[in-house]
Amino acid sequence: MFQLWHCAEEDLLDTDNAYRLQDTGQGCHRVQPCKRVNAAMIRILERVQKQVGVWIGSSQIHLGDHNVPNALMFIDKYAQVPRICAPIVLCLDKIPDLYNGTYNNTS
Repeated sequence: MFQLWHCAEEDLLDTDNAYRLQDTGQGCHRVQPCKRVNAAMIRILERVQKQVGVWIGSSQIHLGDHNVPNALMFIDKYAQVPRICAPIVLCLDKIPDLYNGTYNNTS
């Protein structure tokens, strides 16, 4: 994430990379190309695809469009993933203990 934050800041502050105000369907946003973040995400996606072998789903990376208008929105969306998934993962991790009757809630 640090690398993506760094790339996002470089994209947002790049004086040769102007934004345009646009109604994205989610309100008026600063739509700006995210060349550095896009390149970093392509590298990450390629590495993950190589590790998992078979890739199911889309490989589309939305940046600088009506879905994800700029690098800051991109970082904000993906920073929320752990907060959303953490409770689900915690519950899934506890299923074997609950099934075996060995769960001990000390909190």
